[in-house]
Amino acid sequence: MSETLHGACLCGQVTFDVHEPGAMGFCHCTRCQRWSGGPGLPEVEVDEANFEVTAGQELIRHFTEEGFSGVGFCSSCGSSLYAFGDGKYYVSAGTLRGLEREPEYHMMVAYKAPWDVISGDAPQFPESPPAA
Repeated sequence: MSETLHGACLCGQVTFDVHEPGAMGFCHCTRCQRWSGGPGLPEVEVDEANFEVTAGQELIRHFTEEGFSGVGFCSSCGSSLYAFGDGKYYVSAGTLRGLEREPEYHMMVAYKAPWDVISGDAPQFPESPPAA
């Protein structure tokens, strides 16, 4: 059975589908802190071929910085939509309706904000989790 999650930005002009989503992780790096304005970003992994923009493609803007994953956001409302690189999208969990998951891991914990208290039983990795 195939799972599809539906996502949207804050203003609703950008919508997308995530087919066959992978793991949900939480990145605590300083880039994700600045991008989200919070302790980091919970993200759902999906193969590039399984991410489909269904409306508002013309509103999506990308920011890229050498040595890092690129990020996509809505140019109308500023919503953080996804990070991308290496054939994958890392979709911001807060944009996905009906998502009923908990993080399977926390990454970049060595860079978390001092006020960020991580709860739950998911494994915590100082940098990236080991390759599967």
